[in-house]
Amino acid sequence: MALFRHEQPDLSLTEIADRLHLDPSTAHRLLATMEAAGYLQREPRSGHYRLGLAVVELAGLALNQMELVRHSLEELDSLRDALNLNANLAVLFQGDVFHLAYAVRADTPRYYTVIGRRAVAHCTALGKVLLATQPRAAVHQDIENRGWRPYTARSIQDVDTLDRCLDEVAERGYAVDMEERSPGNACIAAPIRDYTRQVVAAISVSGPCARFKPPEREELIAHVREHAHRISRKLGDISV
Repeated sequence: MALFRHEQPDLSLTEIADRLHLDPSTAHRLLATMEAAGYLQREPRSGHYRLGLAVVELAGLALNQMELVRHSLEELDSLRDALNLNANLAVLFQGDVFHLAYAVRADTPRYYTVIGRRAVAHCTALGKVLLATQPRAAVHQDIENRGWRPYTARSIQDVDTLDRCLDEVAERGYAVDMEERSPGNACIAAPIRDYTRQVVAAISVSGPCARFKPPEREELIAHVREHAHRISRKLGDISV
């Protein structure tokens, strides 16, 4: 399942066999079994495979069982309505930002709201909040293994800048991304903690850069942090 990505949602038999280091006949038998169970579907014209509806069913069950998502949905809606900006919930998964839920404005493109959409962590406010709690050596090693993968010229691309940024995020309790993920757009994020006080997720608002300039930025930060605190309290963090 991990072979499929948003940027490459379908794969040929040969591509799958190569990536799994299997001979084509063995890969074909495995794929046929998964197709019969509904976990994969095969496009008749191209012969390529893509994820099937059984995967969607399992994902829905997993999300519905996640206490974090259940407690966050109302706060995401409240944050969007209060600020007229998109609100986002994400966790850190395999070193990337992994989006779990959204509350978005009506004019937001549909592709933006794909559950499970990933982003390079150090290029986003959400990711910076989550990375700030991780062992710095582990953060450095992940970047060394996978590269910086910048989105724009404003994306962080050196260790010293990243370390200074993460230190600031840890100290002030929120992160800002100004055109580091997408030109013309900005984001403010704050951490969500569970009953052990561990950061388990982050919440953010995103939109045009014009909305994120002082003095309005301070109001946005206050709203995001307050909604993050509300979710944290629901997860048992009584210190906020």
